[in-house]
Amino acid sequence: MTLALALLPLLALLTLLAGLAVTPLLGLLTAASMILLRHSLEQSLPPVILFTMVTALMVSIGPVWWLRRYTEEATPAHLGKVLLFALVLLVAANLSLPSGDMLQPPAILALPFVPVNAAVVSVALAVTFIGLAVLSLRDGVRFQFAGLLTACDGLLLTAANIRTPYAGWLIGACVLMLAGAGTWLVQRLSLLRPKATESSEAA
Repeated sequence: MTLALALLPLLALLTLLAGLAVTPLLGLLTAASMILLRHSLEQSLPPVILFTMVTALMVSIGPVWWLRRYTEEATPAHLGKVLLFALVLLVAANLSLPSGDMLQPPAILALPFVPVNAAVVSVALAVTFIGLAVLSLRDGVRFQFAGLLTACDGLLLTAANIRTPYAGWLIGACVLMLAGAGTWLVQRLSLLRPKATESSEAA
């Protein structure tokens, strides 16, 4: 496991505190992990991996840039229950995963949805579940949307770790639509106020 993959769950946990401020860096680290994952196989990057990398960068940087003009009223943070829920999900997921040795027989490796690297499965699940925990339990729409984008990064890492290319194209397209719809809804539902309006009201 590379350093980039090892740092992904730790960076995902920072969304509990920093919200959308962390998601661009998380997207960059996810894209770097995809490159290192495929580079270890000494093969050229297929188009589907390039697509998932670009998608990870777009959904992590684009919504943050688009919503930079908006703010929201501060809400009390309840970090304990979010962290506990995320840790419970991580432990349950890792206990249910098969060991790497069980994925090595040739008959298993021939299946289309077997992961390229078994260790990446736990990292992708960790990032996805942390994002879902933040989305479900964190207060504030910006933090909830950051949790959604974090979960999308975990899904994209899962897509890059699957041998068949169809999963990457499908998951990447769904993640793009999900991030775009989420950005539009956050702005359309007026859950955030423009910073210019907030400063004029204070004056």
